[in-house]
Amino acid sequence: MDIAAILDEAIDLEEQGRLKEALLRFEQVLTKDPRNTVARAGALGARAALACDAGRPAEAVTLANEALASSTYDLRAQTVRARAYADLGRYHDALADVLKVLSFAPEFPEALATRGTCFIALGETETGVSDLEAAARLKPDIKFILGRALHYAMQICRWDGFDGRLKALLEAVEAGQPATRPFWLLSLPSTPAQQRKAAAAYFNDAAQQSGSPASKPAEKIRIGYFSADFCAHATAHLMAGMLEAHDRSRFEIVGFAVGGKRDFMRAQLKTSMERMIECEDRTEDEIADLARAEGLHIAVDLNVYTNRQPGVFARRVAPLQVNYLGYPGTAAASCYDYVIGDPVLTPFEHRAHFGERIVQLPHCYQPNALPRYGKLHPPSRKDLGLPQSGFVFCCFNDGFKILPDVFDVWMRLLGAVEGSVFWLLENNAAAARNLRAEAAKRGIAPERLVFAKRVPIAAHLARHGAADLFLDTFPYNAHTTASDALWGGLPILTCAGETFASRVAASALTAVGLPELITGSLADYEARALGLARDPAALAALKDRLRQARATAPLFDTLRYTRNIERAFETMWARHAGGLAPREFAVTETP
Repeated sequence: MDIAAILDEAIDLEEQGRLKEALLRFEQVLTKDPRNTVARAGALGARAALACDAGRPAEAVTLANEALASSTYDLRAQTVRARAYADLGRYHDALADVLKVLSFAPEFPEALATRGTCFIALGETETGVSDLEAAARLKPDIKFILGRALHYAMQICRWDGFDGRLKALLEAVEAGQPATRPFWLLSLPSTPAQQRKAAAAYFNDAAQQSGSPASKPAEKIRIGYFSADFCAHATAHLMAGMLEAHDRSRFEIVGFAVGGKRDFMRAQLKTSMERMIECEDRTEDEIADLARAEGLHIAVDLNVYTNRQPGVFARRVAPLQVNYLGYPGTAAASCYDYVIGDPVLTPFEHRAHFGERIVQLPHCYQPNALPRYGKLHPPSRKDLGLPQSGFVFCCFNDGFKILPDVFDVWMRLLGAVEGSVFWLLENNAAAARNLRAEAAKRGIAPERLVFAKRVPIAAHLARHGAADLFLDTFPYNAHTTASDALWGGLPILTCAGETFASRVAASALTAVGLPELITGSLADYEARALGLARDPAALAALKDRLRQARATAPLFDTLRYTRNIERAFETMWARHAGGLAPREFAVTETP
């Protein structure tokens, strides 16, 4: 094959996104013709794109700069640099690049996708979604574009074409394509097998597994918690009490902050650890080297696929590695040994849904630090913009969790319960506007949807007392939000499915002693909600039980929870130290 033919093949492969194969072809051309500027720019651009895919955006910018120095009209290299800038949070620099690309090629799909990402990050979500959807129509095999476009449409509760877009996404997932980041699939109607397949495709695309640190004797078990959310974030609020309660005679705690703001919450968390290592500006290799130098026995990933650091755990930073709390699903990667759940959330008969071995804590997998907020003083309904009388249904979940079929149920309930309103969290103005329009389509006056602004955690907990019943979303339940509602004295009615994300509220309700609020279908969920709305005495009895449970229920017993998870860690380590492979087990609670 002559040089021109090899070069054409390389360009075709690059356009198809087959970057590793394209790079080999470009390098083959350069072997025969080292001065070939097109091949040099193509090779550099392919390396830049691969670096970007692997979560190394700074390296990608450097390589893209070299490519552009070789060929200033290389639209692909300029688009890759824009994507890398976006990954670095340099959205205005990214926009400058993509606008230049789009001035030459108005329908360049990768550039449209990056422009959409930038607009969303800068708060122009509706415009960004339009760009993402245009890119998906033009080139549906761009990595993760189908999932990205649908997820951000759900963020603004824009549901037109939902069934068709979901079908296309699930078909791509079933075909093993990297069609979505795993997290985006969890809120959509999908099976555990599809979620595992999407996670495996994402991990295999983004991370290369390597490394196996040697075991070291343990006078104390050294645990490393890795998170991008050691800041004012739900995960940190849940964990704060547990971190403080860890038994320092048996455990040594090291935090690895791989992202997030250095705010008051991070400062508080630092006091609960032997040390916290700031890693935001470090590469995955550098973070892995730092972690190995700490001599960790157990590394705990609090994000998995909720941020872009799968490669750190792929490098095996500790003899045992655990998927815990932040990502409600399987990592589907062999570098994770265990996933922490509980009997309701992760029954052992669901083991086929997980690449990890299941560890069941005795009650709920979720820790809580809510008792620190003390007695709550609810504001009046009037102050919250709610009617003085009438039934108040409530859901404070993020907007992307609201699916059309669940919203249908909610609107039927408003139609059936005279004078009722539905109280929602205002995630963004577009979502509020779209939900009111959807209510009107279903014959419900838009003003019967009342939106709550985001407020500090103590004020948020207190205002739950103004509502009558929290109606959960499905298939992605309330998670931290469920514990918030229960601590605020508000019963939550949930529908439990087969996926991890669809069973979290059921786990919390079981641990607080209200399992009768768990339903198994949307039909039962609707009937139970209507029954409670029409039976004030039954609802009052539930609220009374919930008030009493706050002082005694395992869900809010931080010290009890901490001792149980410590038993889990000790069992994991004892097996490893004894030369035994990881296996599933249930933690036995002792007096």
